[in-house]
Amino acid sequence: MEKMAELVEALNHKDKSVRIQAVKSLKEEIDQGKIPKAERLEECNNHVHSQYSFSPYSPSKIAWQAYQAGLRTCGIVDHESVAGCLEFKEACNILGVVPTIGFEVRMTWDHTPLKNKMFNNPDQKSVGYFPIHGVPISSLPKVEAFLKPIRAAREKRNRRMTEKVDQILQNYEMGLDFNKDVIPVSRWEEEGSITERHILFATAGKLIDRFGKGQALIDFLKDEMKIPLGVKPIEFLSDVNSPIYQFDVTNILKGFFSEKMYIPAGPEETPDIREAVPFLNSLGCIATYTYLGDVNGESVTGDKKAQKFEDDILDDLFRYASEYGMQGMSYAPSRNSEAQVKRVHELCQKYNMIEVCGEDINQPRQPFINTTMKPEEKKLFNDATWAIIGHETVSDHHLERGILSEKVKTDIPQITKRIAAYKEIAVCEYLL
Repeated sequence: MEKMAELVEALNHKDKSVRIQAVKSLKEEIDQGKIPKAERLEECNNHVHSQYSFSPYSPSKIAWQAYQAGLRTCGIVDHESVAGCLEFKEACNILGVVPTIGFEVRMTWDHTPLKNKMFNNPDQKSVGYFPIHGVPISSLPKVEAFLKPIRAAREKRNRRMTEKVDQILQNYEMGLDFNKDVIPVSRWEEEGSITERHILFATAGKLIDRFGKGQALIDFLKDEMKIPLGVKPIEFLSDVNSPIYQFDVTNILKGFFSEKMYIPAGPEETPDIREAVPFLNSLGCIATYTYLGDVNGESVTGDKKAQKFEDDILDDLFRYASEYGMQGMSYAPSRNSEAQVKRVHELCQKYNMIEVCGEDINQPRQPFINTTMKPEEKKLFNDATWAIIGHETVSDHHLERGILSEKVKTDIPQITKRIAAYKEIAVCEYLL
């Protein structure tokens, strides 16, 4: 098992070739019976972030985690980056996990009737997060050209936010430098993105360097920074041998720093939904909006404060998103009430939209498999995932034959029938 541990550690190596070789070596160990073969389950997870945005996992490590969890299919979705997509596909193919690739981008509703409304972004009105699924490999160069200036604009804002954090840390005789501290904890130099979480992760590293792990850091956070710590956070920070210690500190800092550091994203970072969605459609990409849902009273997951998001405008959100060309919706039943899930599902049916599983994985304590979904929900999302995979297979060579192309929509108007047809394509490609 020592060799297995070394290979798993190598999955997060800085060098992509080392990571892929580790995947191949792990597969050899499995084939030789030295590592138990993981059972394949009829499970999907379409929204896993890699280190090319913020995550504890490289693309190769995602493939391994998906294999170990038993996922039949898995999808990579990074903020404003597709740099990890090809590595992810290669690693998944080695391990027998069926891959699907995408990315996530924010868009503005500022030029629509929903201007200044709250969406799925708690930090800024008029701006929403949009996961983009089913990206054909042949479209990756054009997608990267679309994302590059967005990342560049975000870098400028990140530098300004880092300066705000630095000013706070100066009060405690510490500091934070974007070039020296933030860039090194990202994959910026490999066309990855840098997010607010990278800034906080770098800050967590500074605090650990200063106070070490354990009681001294806990006391500083509670007594000096006045951050209220519950039983679980204290338990996590008391475990000085935890391999994910810096991630736990990062999560604690988020509540303290978010409002103090946040600078609104401008138009260079947030393309107009009316223009971006049709453009992405033309590349064979499946644009979706992630439904977050209001938190009323105690949250379904038990870890979110009461907060209003898009429930009051949901009917209009679907109406205008459909009008602007969006033909998919992402959501996660585990995060919402039965009434909320029912409402989203019915609106998806009304607007003939593909429904995508929207579990968002970017933290080491998150499981890759959702154990709370009902069988009918699981089948709905599994079928949609297979259809997206079939779409990628076809549209990589023939964009006009993609699941959302005008020709195919004319031939097969009903989305449920299109899903069935493209699922069959994927199954034939990967399972038969």
